[in-house]
Amino acid sequence: MKPSVLLGIYREQIFSPGKIGDDAAIMDAAVEELSRRGWEVSTRNAESMSDSMPRPENVLSMAQSDRVLSMLETWSSQGSRVVNTVSSVLNCYRKRLIHLLSMAGICIPPSRIVAVKEAGEKISPSSDGLWLKRGDVHAIEPGDVASVRCKNELDMALEHFAGKGVRDILVQEHINGPVVKFYGVGQNEYFRAYLAASGEEITSRAGKLRAVARQAARVVGLEIYGGDAVLTQTDEPVVVDLNDWPSFSRCRQSAGKSIAAYFVARVQSNTGL
Repeated sequence: MKPSVLLGIYREQIFSPGKIGDDAAIMDAAVEELSRRGWEVSTRNAESMSDSMPRPENVLSMAQSDRVLSMLETWSSQGSRVVNTVSSVLNCYRKRLIHLLSMAGICIPPSRIVAVKEAGEKISPSSDGLWLKRGDVHAIEPGDVASVRCKNELDMALEHFAGKGVRDILVQEHINGPVVKFYGVGQNEYFRAYLAASGEEITSRAGKLRAVARQAARVVGLEIYGGDAVLTQTDEPVVVDLNDWPSFSRCRQSAGKSIAAYFVARVQSNTGL
């Protein structure tokens, strides 16, 4: 029987600030497991993708650029199976993400989108602190996420965003509590949670977070996902970020095997999520 064929696409380096190696490593772990299972696999850097490439039957993609996402959308419309889907990647852009999570009733910090040119008048720093994040893609360089507690910090942050041509920023209130990094594949296949400060795994104690994270991923449409949450004093998780395909650096080997197993199961059942 002819082996299943899959193309793995590495994330563009501009979208992997400080994590180029880690992002590549999780893709490598997934495609190596698929190869072990008898699949015919190949990989490409997103930057090297071209319209002249033959359309692959199956794709695992970490790409985020408009150019490559447009190619993947065309392939999908022609029958290729792509994980994560283009729509789910675009839903992780901050404006869409905040709207979708809010509409779904998922607990997030009080948030609003503000135009950079109006932010100096509309934002008032407080001792509790605010987080300013670029309103489109996730952070791609230092300064794209800034903690602001005073007027001077606000001015510095806005100067950065204006200098980078960012039009809108996401303003979120600071939430007190331990930050948890979470990682997931599918709805029931895989989930891990770790305290950001210490790296301690708390998966067995993160039942509420597991449910909330999976709901958030389902709302956005992600099949391979990760993010950050804050556990409040009542242990209620507040989702502060959700990403398409993180590096899984704390659990790479087990996650790579799970991604491969998930994709095989999806192909066999011809379903997603």
